[in-house]
Amino acid sequence: MSDSKLPRFTRLDKFDPHRKDFVCKHEADANPPITAEAEALFQQALALVSYEKWSEDRNYAKAAQLYEQAMKLGHWKAQFNLAGLYLQGLGVEQDPEKAIELTEDLMRKGVPAAWDNMGTMYMGGIGSLKQDATVAYAFWQHAADMGSMASQTYIGKKLLGNHDEPPSFWGNRAIGLKMLECAFAQGSGQAAFELGVTRNVIDEDYSRALRILHEGVKFGSERSAGYLSSSFRRGDRPVQSGPDTSRADRYHALANALYHNPDLRFPNLDKVLPLPPAPLPQWDMSEPKTLIDAAKAVVPAASSLPQAPAPTPQRTSQLEGAERGVLAAHTRVAQGIAREAELPTPRVRCSGAARCLVTGIWQAQVSDDHPHAASFNQWHRQSYVMEGQPFPDPREQHLDIDPAQVIWTWWNQANPLGFSKIPQVGVGNPPVVG
Repeated sequence: MSDSKLPRFTRLDKFDPHRKDFVCKHEADANPPITAEAEALFQQALALVSYEKWSEDRNYAKAAQLYEQAMKLGHWKAQFNLAGLYLQGLGVEQDPEKAIELTEDLMRKGVPAAWDNMGTMYMGGIGSLKQDATVAYAFWQHAADMGSMASQTYIGKKLLGNHDEPPSFWGNRAIGLKMLECAFAQGSGQAAFELGVTRNVIDEDYSRALRILHEGVKFGSERSAGYLSSSFRRGDRPVQSGPDTSRADRYHALANALYHNPDLRFPNLDKVLPLPPAPLPQWDMSEPKTLIDAAKAVVPAASSLPQAPAPTPQRTSQLEGAERGVLAAHTRVAQGIAREAELPTPRVRCSGAARCLVTGIWQAQVSDDHPHAASFNQWHRQSYVMEGQPFPDPREQHLDIDPAQVIWTWWNQANPLGFSKIPQVGVGNPPVVG
């Protein structure tokens, strides 16, 4: 293949900070499907380089081998991570050109994150690529249009200005907000932080800013957790209920956990830290692990699952796949980013348009033929909901999903009732009284 036909030399439209429109796309809808066999190898690799391990205990060489095996089975994330190892020289001999080639192959496969990565490589002048900010922005713009959360967040933030001051500051607020909202809808913690701060400081929409930043903590944003910790401690906007040191302490604990492990997600944050005016459940501050674990996602206990079957090309939701044993080797759990639990039997399910039947953690899911199934049906798509409350409305996160299309499955995991029937933060299932 001639150099001119390599993806790195794709002729793209020049970055236009004054564009008039932006159509939101999700990267999960564009990414190639992943088989169960490839996913199992990928998870084993992740466990070897987990943030839960001391740096000297991480086995990058073995992880690189597993990434390559998964890559040969079509796992695009494994290939993306392998490119990162070649770029940094971790577990393999440093080879920027190999990293570029792996990224280009993903670009041919239509992976939005690869186009974003190529833009970053141009901005950094990696390997044989000449540093060129103009080319970098063209790649980022293209990646954002494809659905890349990272590019949507980066460009969206750059466009938030209310006046022009090139080359690094442009005024196209309407499009910038559209991009941030799109990345936020995909679960980007960084987008949640930028959007929440903007809604708070510029728009003075304090109520929405508070909800967005709270969602950002669920998405794993350390900056969102730190921002809310400071706001609650001083009673600053977007907090409108005055200082609240108890909430501030809990956000601080979550921020500290995310600092040490950015892979963490806290979809069940409302179990330990609901927004006011909801009362806080009691928590022993000497046990930060309880707070962290209770806010994590729960996944089926591997020991209770059957042997994983041979991989099939059909896509399954992650919850259903786990029940059938597809995720039996759920090594991500071993890294501490999720918590194993038993799904209660018989299953308790409820429509998203109804009120919650019973307090606990609920798993959200749409049918596999839904246009947003790929981006919505994920293991961390959970929420802690109290009996009688409405289920979260996906439309509040700019997801084009009617609540009636969502089926919620109950995990139990309700907070136990302590003295005088006051809820206490707990990990595990309390006894169910019939």
